[in-house]
Amino acid sequence: MSVLKKQIDTASWLRLAVWFALLFAFSSWAFGMDSPWTRALEAGQGALPETQAGIPPIEPQRSLALLEGSTFDYLLWQALDIPYAIMNLMVASVAMGLGLKALRLGASPLRFLLALPVIYVGAELVENAMVASFASGLIAPSEPVVLLQQFATTVKFATGMPALGIGAIGVVIAALAALINRLRKPA
Repeated sequence: MSVLKKQIDTASWLRLAVWFALLFAFSSWAFGMDSPWTRALEAGQGALPETQAGIPPIEPQRSLALLEGSTFDYLLWQALDIPYAIMNLMVASVAMGLGLKALRLGASPLRFLLALPVIYVGAELVENAMVASFASGLIAPSEPVVLLQQFATTVKFATGMPALGIGAIGVVIAALAALINRLRKPA
């Protein structure tokens, strides 16, 4: 069984609920409370390299220089961002799988949309490694290296946002299909 077929076949409301609950709880803490992310973002005056696709090569130096005492928080966030990306991958993949399963399109070319969340996570891993290396001083943020980081950031946004949007559409389709099936069944 192919990986894509398995992802579609195993998509279920329970899997979606579990992954969504984990993502919601993590996001509520990470973005809404005192967390390494909120402290680093505040220190960076609301602008960090991974939130700005297509910035000029000097920008990471400027925003990372503002971190001063929050560098540890920023580096910790880079590690915590990996499970966050995986949770996003799972929510989007399961949601897309539900929609494809409901429409019986699991063997259609639309199944390749499931690659979007995987590409998102790959780009996120490259981006996190790069910005953590910049912040820790392991790699100087020279123009060619920053362009690589910015390419990863751009790919992250270009695949992650559509993946979540398509996943939301998949959930709506699956819910409508379930409702229609329920209404068609004799009482």
